[in-house]
Amino acid sequence: MSSIKWLILVGVIVSVAILAFTMENVSRSSEKNSDNGLPTNYNESQNNATYINEYSLPVGTWPNGILVDKNGIIWIAGSKTDSLFRFDTNQGKILSYPIKDKNSQNYTTNSSFMVWTMLQDNDGYIWFSQLGTKSIWKFDPNTDKFTAFHSVSAAPFQMKIDKDGNIWYTITNNTVGVVQKTQSKTGPYRISEFNIGNGTQPTGLFLENNNLWITEIAKQKIVKYQIISDSGIVTNIEKMLEIPTDEKISFASPTDLFVQNDTIWLTEHGTSFITEYQIDSKNLTRFPTSQNAYHVTTLPFWIREVNGGKGMWINEHEGNKIAFFDTVNKTLTEYAIPSRPADGYLVYPLNIAADPSDGNKLWFSEWNTDKFGMVSNTIPAPFDIHSEVNKIVLSNESFKQQTLNIEISKNSHLKNNLIYLNASSSIQSNAGLGNMSIKFSADVIDLAKMHTAQLLLQDNSVPIGNYMLGISASDGMITKTIFLDLQIR
Repeated sequence: MSSIKWLILVGVIVSVAILAFTMENVSRSSEKNSDNGLPTNYNESQNNATYINEYSLPVGTWPNGILVDKNGIIWIAGSKTDSLFRFDTNQGKILSYPIKDKNSQNYTTNSSFMVWTMLQDNDGYIWFSQLGTKSIWKFDPNTDKFTAFHSVSAAPFQMKIDKDGNIWYTITNNTVGVVQKTQSKTGPYRISEFNIGNGTQPTGLFLENNNLWITEIAKQKIVKYQIISDSGIVTNIEKMLEIPTDEKISFASPTDLFVQNDTIWLTEHGTSFITEYQIDSKNLTRFPTSQNAYHVTTLPFWIREVNGGKGMWINEHEGNKIAFFDTVNKTLTEYAIPSRPADGYLVYPLNIAADPSDGNKLWFSEWNTDKFGMVSNTIPAPFDIHSEVNKIVLSNESFKQQTLNIEISKNSHLKNNLIYLNASSSIQSNAGLGNMSIKFSADVIDLAKMHTAQLLLQDNSVPIGNYMLGISASDGMITKTIFLDLQIR
């Protein structure tokens, strides 16, 4: 595969990683204790919006990996500062720990080591890795000590912990690995790696009982493996299922996934879709995000399932929003991130972390603003959106138009009563409408005067098939989207 095709395939995942290594050097913020390994204390600066709270890190941090531990402490890794940050929401203070142990190399500010993944194991240790190294780090929050393990072929891209406490990880060099706690005299951990085939490029992973699900972004596939163990030690993984099973459907850069019963939820990072795949029926449904003001592909990235799988948090890589998808009612709520980078209009929330004690809260990093934030969906939206129908059938030959009513109801006080309407679809990968024309009787609804808008759909030779149409209402801070089945005959 040529380098051009590869960049197109993985989209901004690779381009951001490359940028992290080649961007202009950013000076490390002053850290009085950075040389002696002691944590540095920062006063946090907070930006409060209605649904999102943002917190500032030192300039030049470029945060990526983020974690909420079992005690509610927030951990963030800086890409340019070689630092692990600790934020206690009760104290409102940020501590910075220089990442190093007695055996580690001395990283310099001329390099960028992006941390893509972090987790906390059953013993309370925090694990993470730095892209561009061949190490996995373990941090003890009780002693503030770092330990580096160098017996990996490359830095893990994603990590998840299984029911037995084993840490599974993906490496984009076609490898899946596992870290297991042992009683061996040679070391406290055993690291095993398994090559899953050339040109696979595994990214996301999901653990289900004794099964391991992997997204292969290069081959555009989802693969299910059975974990093979001997006396509690993982010895191998065996392929059980590969999706798609035929050429009738295809994925577009499958990046992360969540499996529940017969359903696979996934993000297709090269699109603006949140995708549902039914394993038995092989039915594929794509739910588009709302379109944004810049008409860019939103690139849904990572999934954090919460509330027993009834909901999923998703970061939109280029949508300037954090999304919550209700898997029961099939509705989408998006929260606008207030900040923008100094040199552009797209903020990159590259990583997200669910609060293990409260699925209604999600923490996220903002890579190009030196901030991290928290969004809560416990605050009710001041409005709702409803449709009189849930399915639309149009024909390229005869029935090309349909009109329907969209109702906007007011739940609580709105600052200006103005609600903005837009439409998206799964017809095009960027959620565009393609040859479908959609016109609202009013693009802006003043809820002080009216609550209903008419929607006119015109089929201008949309390819025959089944699609999903998203109808969105927004007050600028929160966007609610309902979905209608669209069938073109």
